[in-house]
Order: sequence, then structure tokens, then C-alpha cells
Amino acid sequence: MKNIILLSFLFFVSLSLNAQSGFKVKGHFGVSGAMANWDTPLDGASSVDIENLMEVGVLLSKSISEKFLLNGGLNYSFAQVKYSPNFPPCINCLYGYSHNPDFKLLSIPIYAEYSLGKIFYAAAGPVVDFQLSDGNNFSDQSGFGYLAGLGAKLNADKLSFSIFPNYKRHNVIPFEKEGNYKQILQEIGVQFGVGYSF
Repeated sequence: MKNIILLSFLFFVSLSLNAQSGFKVKGHFGVSGAMANWDTPLDGASSVDIENLMEVGVLLSKSISEKFLLNGGLNYSFAQVKYSPNFPPCINCLYGYSHNPDFKLLSIPIYAEYSLGKIFYAAAGPVVDFQLSDGNNFSDQSGFGYLAGLGAKLNADKLSFSIFPNYKRHNVIPFEKEGNYKQILQEIGVQFGVGYSF
């Protein structure tokens, strides 16, 4: 199911690019502070720490009015996961557990920007996520989430430079329900981007 949605989106994006002109492409790099918390407080539950979350990505933008801009693209995020299981150390010594510390996530953000003057803008919209890593010992983050933020950009002829502090919440609506409880990845981060207008 996840692969079908991803391939369909990529196909329609490529068709729309061939049919349009006058858009902007932007590459960006970002860093985030992240945490994966249970959606319901659970006493004695296992916990994970998400460290060094970074992202790289590309966005395609199209003006839909003087103040509104529509963005869509691909982001690749990666981080290190530390896992604290909920059983005594002696059990761990006897049976062990498998843990993959490398977290990888492919995201498709689709969001609108609203201009707040010549430099500042507000942005918000949905994000479709596909977790690429297994064995991280927390809920699969594949599903629908959202992002929101306030940014600033400077335009210099066809080039633009931007900084975009933002909040992201993943796994709000998962593709597959894993049980009664789930962990939700949240990020507070900043993206630095360079764009080019065609």
C-alpha cells in the first residue's frame, strides 16, 4: 500500500512538471530536535531517544496568487535511535533484543505559503511519510502528518535564500494500525534553502 501511494505521487508530480513552466525549485538542508512519545501516557513503557535528526530535500513551488505559494517535494530524514526496553537487565542478558539505531524516513510535504511582507511568510500543510528503516523499536511512522512554521527569504533575481523554522508531527493518521497505542515522532527544527526560479 505504501509503495503504491509513493509511486502514484511521483508519477503525477512528473506529469505536472512537464506540463508547467514558471515554477521554482529549491534544495534544502535541515536539523531538528526530535522526540517519539506515546500518544497516551503509559507507566513503565519502553522509551526511545531520537538524536541528530537531519534532513535533505527538494521542493517545487508555484505561485497561485500574489500572496499564496503552493509547495510540494521530497525530504529524506535520518537520525540515530537509542532504545531503553522495559525489562530488567538480567532478562536482556539472557534473551537479548534486536535494535537498529539507524532511522530513515522519506517524506512528501505538500503545503501552502502565505506572504507576510517582502521577507517573512507563514506555511502549513500535510506531510505523507514512508519509514524506510525497520527494527528501530518504536511505532512505524508511515502515514499522514503535518507541518507548520514561520520563515524568511531573500530574493536576488532568479535566486532565493530561505530559513524556515518549523514544527512537524508524524504518524497522526498511520497507514496501518499497530495496536491500541502508538508513538508519534515530533520535530522542532529549521531548514536552510537555496531556490532558483524558472
